[in-house]
Amino acid sequence: MKKILLLFIIGLISLHAYSDVIFFPRPYVAFCYSAELTLSLENTIKPKSSRAWWAGVGAVGPFTFASIPTYGLEIATEKRHYFKPDIYKDFFFSTYCGAALMSDFNLANDIGIVPGLKFNYKASITKNLFLEPYLSLSLPLMYDFKAKVYLFPQPVITLGARIGLIKLKTRNKPT
Repeated sequence: MKKILLLFIIGLISLHAYSDVIFFPRPYVAFCYSAELTLSLENTIKPKSSRAWWAGVGAVGPFTFASIPTYGLEIATEKRHYFKPDIYKDFFFSTYCGAALMSDFNLANDIGIVPGLKFNYKASITKNLFLEPYLSLSLPLMYDFKAKVYLFPQPVITLGARIGLIKLKTRNKPT
């Protein structure tokens, strides 16, 4: 309980997130794009679900200001539900929560904690190399450091893609 309370307090103090796990640190952005390079570990839970952890780097920006993306480091966890049993690729739906450190190398240097939902497609390029295009919806709490005010949560839709290395660990079935 103490860990949850600490994360909640840190989140209220430091939130400034606007899309996916990596985020664009400007308010009132409803549609963003994202590109990420990640390392992932995925553990199967049931025939159609798994838990994934990932860390990586990426860029994100709004479609309205496409020439000014921000860049950052991210770490997150995700609960995945696949539509086909025992395959752990193709289409899946997921919930996630992560943290990111973002910068535009000029004015913005922000930390964010972002929960959300994603609709994904995981394509295996090789055994451990994957490509995941996705559509996500996040609804983060936000704090504006310059104005020193809390902003009302606003939904953000992100169209993005992740490419990276993955280690899939399946449970041994009892015989």
